Amino acid sequence: MSFLDQLGKKLSDTGQEAATKARNFAEVTRINGLISDTERRISRLYGEIGQSYYERHKDDPAAEEAERISAILSAYGEIAQYQEQIKQIKGVDQCPSCGAEVAAGSAFCNACGARIVRSAPQSAPTGGRTCPQCHAAIGNDDLFCNVCGAKLPPVGGQEG
Repeated sequence: MSFLDQLGKKLSDTGQEAATKARNFAEVTRINGLISDTERRISRLYGEIGQSYYERHKDDPAAEEAERISAILSAYGEIAQYQEQIKQIKGVDQCPSCGAEVAAGSAFCNACGARIVRSAPQSAPTGGRTCPQCHAAIGNDDLFCNVCGAKLPPVGGQEG
C-alpha cells in the first residue's frame, strides 16, 4: 500500500470512529434524558404517596411521622400568614364565597356578586386597650392599630 492509501484509510477510519462516538454520545445523552424523566416521575409519585399519607393521617399521625406532619401543618399556617400579608399590602380582601380578591371595603364581590360581610371591630376585653381612633381592641404592646393604622400612645403615657 502506498503512503497516500494508508493516509486515506487512516482518515476514513478516524472519521468513522468520530461519527460512531458522536452517535454513541447522542444516544447516551438521550438515554440519560430518559433516566432523568423517569426519576422525576418516581419523585412525583413519591410526593403523591406522601401527600396521600398526609391527607389520611394528618389528624391521627403515627408517632414516627407526627413531627413531619406537625411541620407541614405549621408550614401551611405560615403560608396563610404570608397570604394575609400580601392581601394587606395589596389592599384587598377575599370573597368568602368564591375566594376571589376584592378591593378592601367592597360591599359585593366583583367576580361572583356575593355580599361581603364586614365584621365589626372587636371590643377590647375587660382591662384591655382600645384604639382612640376606631375603638378596635389592641394589645398592650401594640404601637399601631391593626385596624386603622393609627399610632398608639404608649402604655402608661410615657414615650420610650
